[in-house]
Amino acid sequence: MVALSVFCLAAAATGCGGPRPPAVLLEPPAEFPAKWEQRALFNTPAAYIYARNEQAAGEADRVVKEVAAYVKRRHQRELGKGLVWIRGPEDAPVARTLEEVDELKNDADLMRTPPAREKPVSEVRREMNEHGIPESATVRGASLPLSGQRLRRLGLTVPGDVPWAVTVPSQALAESCGVEVFAAALRRKQPSLSDAAARDAAARFPGLIAKPFLMTRGQPVFVMWAQQQTDWSDDARRDAIRRYIRDAFRANGLPPPREDDMSW
Repeated sequence: MVALSVFCLAAAATGCGGPRPPAVLLEPPAEFPAKWEQRALFNTPAAYIYARNEQAAGEADRVVKEVAAYVKRRHQRELGKGLVWIRGPEDAPVARTLEEVDELKNDADLMRTPPAREKPVSEVRREMNEHGIPESATVRGASLPLSGQRLRRLGLTVPGDVPWAVTVPSQALAESCGVEVFAAALRRKQPSLSDAAARDAAARFPGLIAKPFLMTRGQPVFVMWAQQQTDWSDDARRDAIRRYIRDAFRANGLPPPREDDMSW
């Protein structure tokens, strides 16, 4: 789930570049469905990507390559080639509530090491309400891990040796959710502001409002990779995840979150 501190600090962020197709496309492997739910398979050197178009596939490819470069630089290890399902504004939500997000994030099939101090969903919801952050938009734009069982329930069966699978928002979905989030925050600060005026104001800064959703797209990829490092202790996995989160904030021009704000 997108951290609350991302929204609170996002005013310091800058815009992102526009979507581009993947730089390299490989032949689609026979073990993967070529089509799934109106999405095509884009096979890149970094990931197996299910997307509605080349631009969305390019976004997903760059997210994975950034995580792979980070893993190589920080840990001198390989990320491995996993699967990305990139969602657009036209797609139904994967999760509709904070409880459903929590279920996906803490899937026992994926999490060898649980978070050290995860807040109860009720507390997260209370804090979001205090900041005027709408649950529906936050959940809809979240980047989440997917187990093989979850993928099968969604109608997609992939080879068992795929090391990780995630679903992330496209830039278009991130902007759509960002409008809702920032418009709600504006209305909280200025109750006299109409819904239309708040949305118009938020939509003037597409790169800014999308940033909280875009900058966290690599997090479930890294978390799943860290969970699979069998020679690491629980503390080593948690330390690596916390460092990744701090580094992601810094890379996006934001101060890193406090230790108390990170569940790991």
